[in-house]
Amino acid sequence: MRAGTAQRALPTAAAGDVWSYEESDIRAHEFLAAVAGNRDVYEYVEDPVEHARVNSLMLLFNEDVAEAFETFLARMPQPRVEAWRELISGGVSSEVFGPLTLQEQLDERQVALYLQAARNRRIVSTLVTAVVGVALVLLAVAGWNELIAQDDRSDGSLDFGVLGEASNEAALIGGPPVVEASLIANLSETVAVLAGDAPFSQRDVDAPPGSFPYPAGSLSATLFQYAGSGHVLFTGPSGFADNSCLRASVVTGDLRPLDVVTTGPCAAPVGRAATVGCIGPTAVLVDLKVPTGVVELPEGGSGSADSVRVKLVGHDERYEALFIGAAIGVSAGDEVVVPRFGAAPGDELTFNFGAGQVGVCTVTGDLPR
Repeated sequence: MRAGTAQRALPTAAAGDVWSYEESDIRAHEFLAAVAGNRDVYEYVEDPVEHARVNSLMLLFNEDVAEAFETFLARMPQPRVEAWRELISGGVSSEVFGPLTLQEQLDERQVALYLQAARNRRIVSTLVTAVVGVALVLLAVAGWNELIAQDDRSDGSLDFGVLGEASNEAALIGGPPVVEASLIANLSETVAVLAGDAPFSQRDVDAPPGSFPYPAGSLSATLFQYAGSGHVLFTGPSGFADNSCLRASVVTGDLRPLDVVTTGPCAAPVGRAATVGCIGPTAVLVDLKVPTGVVELPEGGSGSADSVRVKLVGHDERYEALFIGAAIGVSAGDEVVVPRFGAAPGDELTFNFGAGQVGVCTVTGDLPR
């Protein structure tokens, strides 16, 4: 797997604005695929940092590869840059790939200066078009206060209560399920990205007809506590659970996955197989491993459970990404307690989402592990 000296056509990223987190991960995967070439990859991981770690792809990062990847890092948000720097250096504690050289440290400073310069240009452009004088000062103060409010967002804005209890005992604690209106998400955002080496903007297209068993807006999701664990409940048309590849991810504020589960007929499952606690004609309940408080991330840094992303996943080999999704989260400064219910195996549960949308399922007796 080592890099060697063979010449390779390495992709580079043109200078421009900072990418979104999702595009940064897609472009990083594209770069890793180009670097790996025809080498066997042990396992595909949705998080590109973890993908590179699991498949030992950093062994391929010689001087030319690292130089090409710098052009990608220059377009990524700072948390992504820090995660990649941590992996490339081998981590704070062990630095298994060797410490950064002086030149590499200088390169880091240059990248940081480039990112700061790009931010400064955007700020100047905004200020040029803004109202001058007192109005400008007031807008700046309001913007700063908003930034502080976001930075001070309280940990645990999704409050799952006491998790980690004995599953068989906790499963019976609580009354019938009551859906929390602020935690309902409708799966309506369609994402379709063609496979290939073209720029992301050229591959971001509309999904072709028939990509999904159900159209956007047909499914909804919400969160619950059950059996001492977090859970996500999907609801949709009768029989949808038998025909749908469903995925749920617990993510940090910068979208680093803490747990990913998949259920249903999936051509390429991602993450772990979910434990289905309740299933029926119009609802399916799957478990989530939700960490309490701030946790250390494998790629470096730390984070806490900020939201849950849910997807109805399609499959088409022509597409790199194909899904209908939504995010379940809480606004900055708010805190919502995820509702809890109790039920025994064989109980039929009804989940009322309002507006005539009702999900019904039967408790399976399978408990989170």
